[in-house]
This record gives sequence, structure tokens and C-alpha cells, in this order.
Amino acid sequence: MDVTPETLPAVALLSGLRSSLPTGATRRIVEILGRRIAGGSYAPGTVIPREDELAQALGVSRTTVRDAIKVLSGKSLLRTARRYGTRVQPVDDWNLLDPDVLAWHDPVHPRFRAIFSEAMALRRMIEPEAAGLAALRASAGQSRAILEAARGLAMTRGAVVQGLAADGRFHATVIAATGNLMLRQLSPTIVSMLRIAGEQGASRVRFDPGQGAAHLAVAEAIRDGDACAARARMRALAYPDLGGSDN
Repeated sequence: MDVTPETLPAVALLSGLRSSLPTGATRRIVEILGRRIAGGSYAPGTVIPREDELAQALGVSRTTVRDAIKVLSGKSLLRTARRYGTRVQPVDDWNLLDPDVLAWHDPVHPRFRAIFSEAMALRRMIEPEAAGLAALRASAGQSRAILEAARGLAMTRGAVVQGLAADGRFHATVIAATGNLMLRQLSPTIVSMLRIAGEQGASRVRFDPGQGAAHLAVAEAIRDGDACAARARMRALAYPDLGGSDN
């Protein structure tokens, strides 16, 4: 996938990406405050406005604001204490593996590039080994689903929305096929990397003709139970400049 920044609406359709946010007014306030924190309007170490002030400014009840603060505290963005109110936590404490926290970052924020680079490095460390494990553990149904996603990617012929959706299905299903609970819990984060790629400021995402074939090669290795080939071919996808071998 050749990524350059501008695909926000398309990437939102990625399958496998789940949100842990509540619904209704609370979700709206969580999103507003989350983006303010990630964007630096509420800087780390600062105390955010009181519940009553936020409620009045945002046109909701104090209960809604309080519930939103609880959600953000659960993601380690905020901490509340009687002696100083609700304070923004240091960035090192934030749950940056949380897809919602990742999504709240604006592509133009100076911190964004570092987060994107480190997140992609994490993905590249995990996915080749996940593909090898999937080759050993995938059920027949999972193998078929991975093949179908790879074929779907090949059939998109460069279409952004369809390509991103197929790519998301492919990577999420490979992770699921490992049968490893810890890896499966990382699946939303892995798929979020694709959304981040679309939000990083690139003007378009294009899937070149070789992408479908490369994904299909991984899928076939998983279907055939060839862990070495699956690992090497996924590594070639993660590090296209380095290539890969089946040995």
C-alpha cells in the first residue's frame, strides 16, 4: 500500500476496528475532550475546566461530563483527585494502543509523526510472526476468510474505500487465526495503523497491482500451513524495500 495523507472518510470503514466508546451525548463529549487532550488544547500536566464549566460550555449535564471523564481516565488520559481536580496525564501514561486515543490525534500535530512511526514499527514486529503462527493454527474457515480478503484486495483495482476495507479484513483475520488471546486483543490497534496511515496527511492511498498478489501469497502460505513462507511473505509486505524469502 502506497500511502500519502487524505483518506479520513475511507479509512473509517476499515473492518476489524472497534471503538470502546459509549453512545449518545457521553460519546460526543468523550470525543471532544479526547481530541482537545490529544491536540494539546489541554496540555499534559494541566487541570481541565471543572465539570460544571464544561457542562455549561458543551450544553450537557454534569453527569454526562462526569461519565466522559471516567472514560478518558480509563484510557489514562486524565486523573481526578480532590486536591487538584482533573489533570491531564503525561503522554507516557496514555494508552496509545487504544484505537480511540490514536484516532484523536490530528495529523498536523508535532507528536503525530512519532506516534505513527512507532506504531508502524510495532505492527512490523508483530505481523510476520502472527502470519507464521496463523499458518500453524488457522481453521479451514479462517484460511478461507484470509484468502477471500486477499482476493478482494486484488479485485479493488486501486479503489481506496474497498481496498482499505479488504486490507483491514485481511490483517484482522490473520491476527485472529493465531489463536493467541494477547495478539487478538491487539487486533484493533493493528488495524488502526491503517487508519493512521490514511490520516497522516497523505493526499491519497493507492493499492498498486502487486498488492493483491502479495497479500494472496501470504494467504496461500497460511492455507498450506507453511509457517516459514507465511512469515517471510508477510515480512515482505511490512518491509517492502527489504523484500523477503521463503527460507
